[in-house]
Amino acid sequence: MQEWFWAFAYRHYHGKNLGRLIEAAVMTWGVFFVLVYMSAVVGGWIPNLADAVLGIFLSITPIFVGLAHRRIRIEAAKGNDALYRKLLAVRQQKKI
Repeated sequence: MQEWFWAFAYRHYHGKNLGRLIEAAVMTWGVFFVLVYMSAVVGGWIPNLADAVLGIFLSITPIFVGLAHRRIRIEAAKGNDALYRKLLAVRQQKKI
């Protein structure tokens, strides 16, 4: 799974300037919907299966995307070829 993640990061983000705005927007979106759904549950609303799946999709998924973007951005800040070096390091760990 790590190899796939870092291969994806290298393919899509190599050479791009990664700003904090995207991850802040996505994380804010996720936290907003977590607060909305939690306040509704505290207020007595009991979701059915479709509402629960929609709530997870609108709240938890953006938070994971934001955290993944942050992890890629931090690794990419280490140098021009940092994502490629991370991919190679993960592949070497897999072979051992």
